[in-house]
Amino acid sequence: MSNYSHSYWLEVPLIKGASERPRDSELVIIGAGLTGVSAAYWLQQEGFTDITLIDFEAEKSASFRNCGHILYGTVESMAAMTALHGEDTAKQLWGLSIDICHQVRDTVARHQLPVDYRQDGYLVIAIDEVEDGEVKKSVELLNRNGFSSRYVSRAELQGYGFKNVYGARFEPGSAQAHPVKFRNELLKICLSRGLRYHSGVKVKEVAENGDKVTLVTDPWGEVKADAAVIAANAYSPLLSSFFAKHRLVEPFRGQIITSKVLKHKFKVPYPHSFDHGYEYALVTEDNRLMIGGWRNHTPHGEVGTYDIGVNQFVDQGLREFVTEHYSIDEVVDWEFSWSGIMAASKTGFPFIGPTDSQRIFTCAGYTGHGFSWAHGSAKILSDIMVGKPVPELVRAKCNPRQIR
Repeated sequence: MSNYSHSYWLEVPLIKGASERPRDSELVIIGAGLTGVSAAYWLQQEGFTDITLIDFEAEKSASFRNCGHILYGTVESMAAMTALHGEDTAKQLWGLSIDICHQVRDTVARHQLPVDYRQDGYLVIAIDEVEDGEVKKSVELLNRNGFSSRYVSRAELQGYGFKNVYGARFEPGSAQAHPVKFRNELLKICLSRGLRYHSGVKVKEVAENGDKVTLVTDPWGEVKADAAVIAANAYSPLLSSFFAKHRLVEPFRGQIITSKVLKHKFKVPYPHSFDHGYEYALVTEDNRLMIGGWRNHTPHGEVGTYDIGVNQFVDQGLREFVTEHYSIDEVVDWEFSWSGIMAASKTGFPFIGPTDSQRIFTCAGYTGHGFSWAHGSAKILSDIMVGKPVPELVRAKCNPRQIR
């Protein structure tokens, strides 16, 4: 393994901001990952012109350390969501997730973004009989509620190159894209519209003071704005007392390894996951196998850490998982291994909207589905900020102020 803690996606360099003091502005957005850049994009669409975007060590953002999946649904299966919330709410949540995922698709099409976007489906693969039963139940519920899904047999999975598996659920609408390319291309649009972007700005505190929001930063001291958006996901509790007090999100480390280019065309045509989503994978545009997860096999599940270092136990576990569940007719050499810090939401849903302040907003807490939810959630946040109507389900399930 030659690139420990370096994301394969970051072989495409991040566009960075200016290394100078941000000036006071109408709106400041903290965090230049998928959420922050998307918030800038949507708010500019609504007519905001005085926006400052700031970040600190953006290359460590989970936005650039995921597996490129853009998935319908939430972290729970349709069967699990139905058991938790009832069938009607689960149906609404699934529909909302589709609308949110399609915001990525529509933005890519609107601007013809070269981001390796493909909407060709997703496989949720069972590795034991219990999970196979849940997969079948989810297919039944999805079809009954008007969504497209089908059960995939073990024989068909074996034809794709899997082994030691049961059945799977095929989701035709889910997609994939290159997260760095998507963020960079969206940022280019924002910069062309007048966005000011500053890198290397560490926010220590953000608070409302009268009719202003004050950001205490290193190295630039106080920066003021009329309003602020916290788009820092797992890092939000480190700069917001509201997040810290109510423990809205908990950081957890997710790890991914990526092979060298494989000599033979990989058999698996779709992004996929196993074991209730605890292992997740895709084949890159240049024919590498990328697979992440395994954290559920570690003590404490990698929860509560901001350490971005590679866990050797997880690294080895992922390699052994590939040996156990893939039929690959060549020796797999692994080139990249990295970790990213994601945010587990207290409710299982992202937080979208105002905090305890009238001037500080947030969009965070994706519980591992950040690429799926970030761009569309930022659109909802923009709608909230300008007074447009949003789905009642969002107000009920994603309102930060309701969580105490």
